[in-house]
Amino acid sequence: MEIRVMSIREPDSREVARVEALSTVDGGDPEIDAFLDRCVPGSTWTARIRTAEVSATVLSRAPLGTFSERVCTCVRLRLSRAVPVEPGLRFEIVANDDSGLTAKCLVRPWGG
Repeated sequence: MEIRVMSIREPDSREVARVEALSTVDGGDPEIDAFLDRCVPGSTWTARIRTAEVSATVLSRAPLGTFSERVCTCVRLRLSRAVPVEPGLRFEIVANDDSGLTAKCLVRPWGG
């Protein structure tokens, strides 16, 4: 039986339908305010992850420690289908309305 040990260079990629990410808003104060008003549990977005575009529903949003949510916020998303991601992967969410709101996201490390 061969046991394979993952090296630090091999990301722990998983196909997931839920993802936790750190998010920062593209734009200035008006875009940040609009994002925080719109990015609430139950809101839907389009997630652009690698070459996939999937529907994403916000499950929760919370500040990152003592950082203001205007700088960075933690978002938990349910995806319409499973996609391969790994901690540190960058992706984008786009409001699926005419607002043009976008945020850059970074997949958080896997929990426990």
